Amino acid sequence: MAHTDSPNRPIKTAVRVFDLVQTVQQLESATFTEIASNVEMAESTLHDYLTTLTHLGYFVNEDGQYSLSLRFLDHGIAARDTFSIYSKSRETLKQLAEESGAAVWLTVEQSGKAVYLAQELGENSIETHERLGKHEFMNCLASGKVMLAFSSDEHVADVVETHGLPQKTPESITSMDELQNELAEIRERGYALNHNETAQGVSAVAAPIVAEDHVRGAVAIAAPHARVENSEYRQRLIELVSTGSNEIELRLAYE
Repeated sequence: MAHTDSPNRPIKTAVRVFDLVQTVQQLESATFTEIASNVEMAESTLHDYLTTLTHLGYFVNEDGQYSLSLRFLDHGIAARDTFSIYSKSRETLKQLAEESGAAVWLTVEQSGKAVYLAQELGENSIETHERLGKHEFMNCLASGKVMLAFSSDEHVADVVETHGLPQKTPESITSMDELQNELAEIRERGYALNHNETAQGVSAVAAPIVAEDHVRGAVAIAAPHARVENSEYRQRLIELVSTGSNEIELRLAYE
């Protein structure tokens, strides 16, 4: 299932804590006043939350500027390491980055979103706003679409019901009919393409990683759109991600 069960009686304190964490993450570094203007909370209550989270080591307060602490990095690495696909893909990702000269990503699905689990950069990689741990809508990514394509129809419907089909660029898929047609084409050819669907000027090619009839993730190579438009270069990327995903599948088969 793409969604998690909704609690009958949500713990308001827990909801407030994580809303506050999300707010501080989005602001990156903010004063008490800036945080207060972005949350619905009495100032005295906000002060108690900030003081407690700072005392516990989850926030850092430097000269009145609050930010997330590296304690979250510790939790993130621990969560990442629960995925065996991470360790079994590292060698392949490095090789793909060297051969393509581009950015290579390992993506998995969690709670109906695509999550960037690992990255390797080639010598001609471009700067993007993507980062490790970032959760993206699956309809906007080559890796997200290829994972959906090799999942059940019920799972695809569940993901769309939970998250919808948000539009990140004018090229993003925003209708169920369009998505279903795209997924059928991806299943037939074995890989997915993303042309400006996540960010303008960036395209990607992705192949699924399937083990024991279950989609475990996807490997993708992202490069400037103009470069991927070249048919020879695009075909080379298709061959690389297909070979790379097969290598990772073989390692997973013997875990």
